[in-house]
Amino acid sequence: MLEFIKRSIYKLFISIIFIGTAVNAQFLHVVGKDVFDNDGKKILLKGMGLGGWLVPEGYMLGTWGSPTSIRTRIVELIGEDSTLAFYKKFEKNYVAEKDIIQLAEWGFNSVRLPFHYKNLSPVYGSYDEKGFSVIDSVIAWCSRSKIYLILDMHVAPGSQSGDENADGDEGAQLWDSLENQEWAVDIWGEIARRYATEKWIGGYDLLNEPVLYNGGSRVRNLQRQMRNRIRKYDPNHTLFVNGNMWSRAFEGLGPALDENMVWAFHYYSWMVFNRVNQNTIQYLINFRNLTNRPLWLGEAGENSNEWFMEVTNLMEKNDIGWAWWNYKKIGTITGPVSSPSDSVYQEITGYWNGNGAKPSIETAQLGLNNMVENLKLENCEIKKGVVASLLDNNYGIKNLPFKDLYIPGEINIVDYDLGANGLAYFDFDYIDNRPNGGGLKTWNNGWAYRNDGVDIQVSSDSKLSKYHVSHTESGEFLKYTINVLKNDIYDFSIISSSESAEASVALYNNQNQAIISEKKLPITQDYDFWVETFLGQVELKKGANEIRLSIIRGGANLKMLKISSNSSRSGEVVFSHKVYPNPTSKTSNINFESLSENNVKIKVYNLKGQLVWSDNTKAVAGDNIYQFKFKDRFGNDLANGIYFLMIDDGKKVIKEKITFIK
Repeated sequence: MLEFIKRSIYKLFISIIFIGTAVNAQFLHVVGKDVFDNDGKKILLKGMGLGGWLVPEGYMLGTWGSPTSIRTRIVELIGEDSTLAFYKKFEKNYVAEKDIIQLAEWGFNSVRLPFHYKNLSPVYGSYDEKGFSVIDSVIAWCSRSKIYLILDMHVAPGSQSGDENADGDEGAQLWDSLENQEWAVDIWGEIARRYATEKWIGGYDLLNEPVLYNGGSRVRNLQRQMRNRIRKYDPNHTLFVNGNMWSRAFEGLGPALDENMVWAFHYYSWMVFNRVNQNTIQYLINFRNLTNRPLWLGEAGENSNEWFMEVTNLMEKNDIGWAWWNYKKIGTITGPVSSPSDSVYQEITGYWNGNGAKPSIETAQLGLNNMVENLKLENCEIKKGVVASLLDNNYGIKNLPFKDLYIPGEINIVDYDLGANGLAYFDFDYIDNRPNGGGLKTWNNGWAYRNDGVDIQVSSDSKLSKYHVSHTESGEFLKYTINVLKNDIYDFSIISSSESAEASVALYNNQNQAIISEKKLPITQDYDFWVETFLGQVELKKGANEIRLSIIRGGANLKMLKISSNSSRSGEVVFSHKVYPNPTSKTSNINFESLSENNVKIKVYNLKGQLVWSDNTKAVAGDNIYQFKFKDRFGNDLANGIYFLMIDDGKKVIKEKITFIK
């Protein structure tokens, strides 16, 4: 009888666990040290932070200061009413559904949304429906893109750290005020009440980067209160519980607060003071094992692509999900999306930064309007290298084309391949590791265009190229994957400048064979004075070719490779073609190869020599396909018969006979 009772209790226990798991499987949830998705499959979170949107930080906008101080300065320039209009447009343009779609298309499966308590509750005890409507919109966007949303209390009432990012101009008053603490708890209760059944909410990031010296137990107590209030309304969503001291210290925070929770930590170079390695996170691994709860890297970034790859590899090796910082900033190289900064907006930031006079109201309004227009995704620049370093598994294995490059033609030196240091390029300073602490160690001395170790500057003379490579050192190199359009012998020249150094370069193929031996570059007396130097001739085969530009002796600035052949110098454009199917009953494909971008005329004549069709098409370098549907210039179907096709590139005319049979 006793054994029967034991078996019955065991079956009941298993049933309860099964029911709980089945319910949780509708949401992102935790079992032990692992995270599972809505379908109950183990998942590694790969996310992106939407910082700067609802919590505008100065450094993301080309200036300094907390969200409140920035707003105060805008009011000082344009007045309260215009400021309200500005923030409405700012909120609309900074993040829209197309941004979420883009993140999902890149391969991110989650986004972290930092919010200011004032977005939701500007006054203790009341709630702003406009603020919640923003979250409602993001939930809808994430649902359609099947990407998880993690809500992050980035600024708590009174500020949890006293830092600018926590709007802490008055210090960390969260810890000195029970009212502020109760206010923060109430906000989480309201969030939980509203969103308890939203399946594409991944969870709640309770308190970003709390800072309370020797106060781990107090931080735990507040987050425990938040947990209790959330669970009053919401048994479903995962809690992300931050460590103390900028989310790095976990003394006094254990044991686990909840069955369905994750420990959240942050990882920046200025936090670890070391190269990325296992030792920097081992204490976190130990804490995970002790508490039997997963780890999640809630913030990392503001470094080079190489560092990004190293950190994500380290995290994924240790089964740790991550959310990167940050998605969109003005004039950035370190994020995936960079919003341009125009000259009028720079008058505003110049004034704020102490480098210019106060702009007029009209100038300020124009500059701020330009800024918010430029925040739209379609007006931004995508930093492909940043995205690849985070999500492309090939990034640290092989170099891949950064752009479609063709020869004959001109190749900007800055358009070297995508890939890690030592693969796509080699540079001696390629990462900010701060081994001894201290300030920023610059990996790109020009701070322009790309986020690699290669030093890229904006050129004062942008007629040939907007950017150039600077601060070259002996032993560095750049690789290029180039599409050669035609078997030929090619002339290589390079555009360079040098004040005093006797620099030199050489070219190698992918077998490490020198195809052009060391060539000295002239001293031009000024880095802004550019000259062309003939390097030599190379025989190349049609198709993809890898060429390595090696810096034998450093000191020169490098702008462009110019590659020509006998064909390109003679002005030849179209050099091969085929027409298929031929004969045809419907459409003929006219396939031709071009040496460069050029206007090409397509003409069709009947047997009487009458022109029945003509069109001007913009040919691209490489393969081109044009479809002829056997209609005349007026849209009428052509009769059966033989027609003559002419492809005119301006230098020569290619003729071909086509037979049309319905």
